[in-house]
Amino acid sequence: MNIQKIALDSCVVIDILEKPKVASGLKARLRGKSITIVLCDVVLQEVQRVRGLSPQIIIEKISRILGRKIELEEIDEQNKTAAEQITNQFQTCHNGDNKILSLCQAKDFVLVTFDRMLLKACSFVGVAAFHPLMAGGI
Repeated sequence: MNIQKIALDSCVVIDILEKPKVASGLKARLRGKSITIVLCDVVLQEVQRVRGLSPQIIIEKISRILGRKIELEEIDEQNKTAAEQITNQFQTCHNGDNKILSLCQAKDFVLVTFDRMLLKACSFVGVAAFHPLMAGGI
């Protein structure tokens, strides 16, 4: 059985933590599917910067809310190089988003984000991506 890995963007992580409807909706859409939730260091740092939560707290809360084990990923030098190329191609894909996108591209992760520009960039570079309300299609 193939387990699909889905990476959550920081806006989705924040909404899962702060909006129970978003959390329960996403949890319901993932029910019965072989999915591992991936959080990368860039997302954890962004949520920490914006909301003041430590990475450990974020991981524990997301795992508990979604009822899933969380896998952690770090952006490596290859991802950073690919991220720069993505930014050169798509000026709308800013620092942070470009790194998440390069990670998803390299590891064949599905990205879940509210960011419309990031969703567009995903389609251009061949990364499967969903708005959280569409995640049932994974």
